[in-house]
Amino acid sequence: MQRKLYLRIFIFLFLLNIKNVYAARPMMTDDARIVESKACQLETWYKDTKQAKEFWAYPACNIGTNAEVTIGGSYERMNGDTYFANETYQIKSLIRTLEESPLAFGLTLGNGRDPKRINKKIVQDWYLNVPISYQYSELLVLHTNIGVTQLTDEQRQQMNWGFSTEYKYSNKIELITEVFNQSSKYAYFQFGLRYWVEKDRVQIDTTYGNRFNHLGEDQNISIGLRLISLPFLP
Repeated sequence: MQRKLYLRIFIFLFLLNIKNVYAARPMMTDDARIVESKACQLETWYKDTKQAKEFWAYPACNIGTNAEVTIGGSYERMNGDTYFANETYQIKSLIRTLEESPLAFGLTLGNGRDPKRINKKIVQDWYLNVPISYQYSELLVLHTNIGVTQLTDEQRQQMNWGFSTEYKYSNKIELITEVFNQSSKYAYFQFGLRYWVEKDRVQIDTTYGNRFNHLGEDQNISIGLRLISLPFLP
């Protein structure tokens, strides 16, 4: 009972401190934005594919003035079994922000792990990205990133890239599109929208995605929720 009470109190305090939400979920393309210094954000979403149903949670905090740390992962349900499927550990820092210039960029270093053991070994991949964002107009922002991933199990490096757009359709609705490749042989696309349940406080999103040249096999839909707090860390 006490744990449930503490959890409810934490959620209530978190909602009281919601501020502007920065662009990220549900795009796979990294952007040159981080949360405010000493603040945190929470991204959660559900993704339904033909192969599995995925439940993701990505909390992130700016632990200094320019160091956003993300630790998250997912549970998957496949063939009636549910298991912990992914882990991500990431840090992102900006070299130039959109507040300073219409063109912003930074660096992202991360480690993605698959707890499902292959040959009694946890597979983990290191990646380095350069996210770039361009404020084309008050309504349109463009994002791109290019980087490299060390595929541990295959003992090789592979380029990862992405390009996305976000268009402010109204005060409550943002339209998003993107194409990307994350350490695979194929390029993917997705599109969707973000909707403000409460302006600058609570946002939900939904997307449809698929793989180029092989429509149907890798199609997926997702729905997510994003929150961001005011600074509260010591």
